[in-house]
Amino acid sequence: MRVALRLAVIALVAIAFSCGTESGPLNVIIIAVDTLRPDHLGCYGYARNTSRNIDRLAARGALFQNAISQAPWTLPSFATVFTSLYPTQHGATTVETRMRSTIPTLATTLGDRGYLTYAIINAPVLRPEFGLDKGFEYYNVMPSGVERSADVVTEEALKWIEGHRDRPLFMFVHYFDPHLSYSPPRPYDTLFDPGYTGPIGNSFNLDYFSSMSIPTMREEITSLSDEDRNHIVSLYDGEIAFTDSAVGVLLDGLAERGLDDNTLIILLSDHGEEFFDHGGLDHGHSLYNELIHVPLLFSLPGRVKAGNRTPTHVRLIDVAPTILDILGCDSPEHFEGTSLLPLISPAGDSKLERRGLLPPGNCYSEALRHSMTIKSVIAYPWKVIYDISADQEIVFNLEDDPGETLDLVDGKPAGFTGAEQALFQAIGGLSNAWYIRMAGGEDPHIFDLEILARQREKEGVIRLLTATDVEGSAVDIYEIADVETRPSRRSVLKIRDLNLDKELTLALQVEPKGIPVEFDLKIDARRVPKRTYLGVSLANPNEMPFSRKGGRKVLASDGPPARRPDAPYFLIWQTQQQYEGDTAVELDDATKRELRALGYIQ
Repeated sequence: MRVALRLAVIALVAIAFSCGTESGPLNVIIIAVDTLRPDHLGCYGYARNTSRNIDRLAARGALFQNAISQAPWTLPSFATVFTSLYPTQHGATTVETRMRSTIPTLATTLGDRGYLTYAIINAPVLRPEFGLDKGFEYYNVMPSGVERSADVVTEEALKWIEGHRDRPLFMFVHYFDPHLSYSPPRPYDTLFDPGYTGPIGNSFNLDYFSSMSIPTMREEITSLSDEDRNHIVSLYDGEIAFTDSAVGVLLDGLAERGLDDNTLIILLSDHGEEFFDHGGLDHGHSLYNELIHVPLLFSLPGRVKAGNRTPTHVRLIDVAPTILDILGCDSPEHFEGTSLLPLISPAGDSKLERRGLLPPGNCYSEALRHSMTIKSVIAYPWKVIYDISADQEIVFNLEDDPGETLDLVDGKPAGFTGAEQALFQAIGGLSNAWYIRMAGGEDPHIFDLEILARQREKEGVIRLLTATDVEGSAVDIYEIADVETRPSRRSVLKIRDLNLDKELTLALQVEPKGIPVEFDLKIDARRVPKRTYLGVSLANPNEMPFSRKGGRKVLASDGPPARRPDAPYFLIWQTQQQYEGDTAVELDDATKRELRALGYIQ
């Protein structure tokens, strides 16, 4: 009786997990190779023979030539893969934070449809305390202080598959070998630079330098010879070749078990690696393409066009929606990414659906480690990188300058504003932000603002994120007004003598988000409550100055009103971060030591 009941349950589960596919349930395997630059793979044009097995996977599937990660290091990037959210949204942005527990993941979505979910991970920042285990029934973590090599990862993954064949599988197989340190086993340690006799030897880590701090490393990097630099890259390539051999064993193991024809395989990386491209090493410290351009392959016989190479810019937030679309499942409403199936299906129409904050092809990324707040957008051919802390913007034309060596920001090239507008749209849309829009009308007027964030003895912090004109282009407000933002009074922002006829919009971030914000606004030296409008209702405040509490809708508005009032005016509204939940994480001493050894903690 129990056997019959179990068979009945399995049959019902099979109906549930089919997600509407006609050919029955598919297995899904994400092969994640940490720290893998696509330009070090043969299928992306690399001259060295590093990737014979990855190349054959690319030949039988679809390759995206321009896939962009949403973060330049492991934790936020893989959290983005699992949630189809940007790092600011899912919360896993630094080594002190974890993914918000309230957010569904790809594993929970597939688990709810009857999939058996399994992950084998090999990075300390992917341990359960960081939240990425959500939805996985089996979460195979490497022992503390142990580096699990690629061949062992493959062996354990195949052994697990062998013992779990009664349900369709969703597997996340994580290889860590190309990450620092570069210590490939023999014969891979001398495969690409056999004649080297310099000081580095057959292993390289950041402890080669006297300090892991970025300024010290950059200074000492200049002392490396060309031979030393080539050898460091050769060791990295040896790690790739060793990992590729393990990937080959995994692919062969799937074929031997008869699983290759009904298994969707995705190969990707979380980020790249810098090799002196912009004067540095390692990753996490910038948003140049050597760190956020990643490999992305999809393979499924008959369902994914074999040998397809797609130049369209795509994003890691698009991975989960694509997987679900191939399975015939609807994506959760919260996903920011879009399905790439139209680009890789034999019957695809190449038209991608727009959903989320930015349209397909606009690739937004965030670097929030090491006290940085750097954001970027690629709207090909333009790329904008904006350092919010330093209020510094750089612009590249990737078509003419793929190495990102020529900053065009001073020239303000034609067509550039679309990328800039997308960047500022993303920055504002992902923040608990206040917006102040001003317009003088046909005749110029002088605008003065004093904004205070304080509650009794408690003072907040005000950050001026952006100033944009009516077309969404950046405006240097420090050149056109007297802006007072003294470090000792960051709870106060004063802007005086702002001479405007056209429209200008300021975006402010106020922390903590629940602190009251007081506005004292003047036009032509007069307080103007009747020329100040709040939210969609365009209601006026009763007095000036007036206060509004952050983190709460202003007159039922969490976005701009549908129309503009008659000029001159102030128009004020706020946006709110949609995702809530604690992100703080407590780390034990052993994990801290591992993170410090890998350069995650300086």
